[in-house]
Amino acid sequence: MVDMAMISGTMAALKSASEIAKTMIGIHDADVLRSKVAELQAQIVSAQSSALTAQADQFALRERVRELEKEAADLKAWEAEKQRYELKIVAAGATTYALKEDAGGSEPPHWICTACYQKGKKSIMQSAGQAASSGLGFRKTKWKCSSCTAELLLPNFTSPTKPADPSEM
Repeated sequence: MVDMAMISGTMAALKSASEIAKTMIGIHDADVLRSKVAELQAQIVSAQSSALTAQADQFALRERVRELEKEAADLKAWEAEKQRYELKIVAAGATTYALKEDAGGSEPPHWICTACYQKGKKSIMQSAGQAASSGLGFRKTKWKCSSCTAELLLPNFTSPTKPADPSEM
């Protein structure tokens, strides 16, 4: 953060350097003049140091503002994106977020992971092939999240375009 003390320090060092320079004009003794030149150089270095510190702080603040603006834009975009989905029961004991019918446009129907959705991330569930049949003889298809370990075990042929048969729920 740009600190007023740094700015004040820079200004004080520059004022002191100016006063030393004015004093040097009237000095005719070489030893005193050398002493004042060294003092002047020290004040200039101090002013430069304060200015560089203030500049670095300002750069850090600008970077932080850029990060926060990006974070705010990402949150705003996610808010708009998540409005396109609704929580659906796709089979007995299985819920996921499905693309709303009126929100799809040219995008094909799909499901997104509920765990990832809660974390502000859109992760599409992918069919991972058939699993073992259940005790009732129904074949099941496993659907996996492409980002996390979430899985859905659904009656065979259940998909975002074809919900499970109510008799299977």
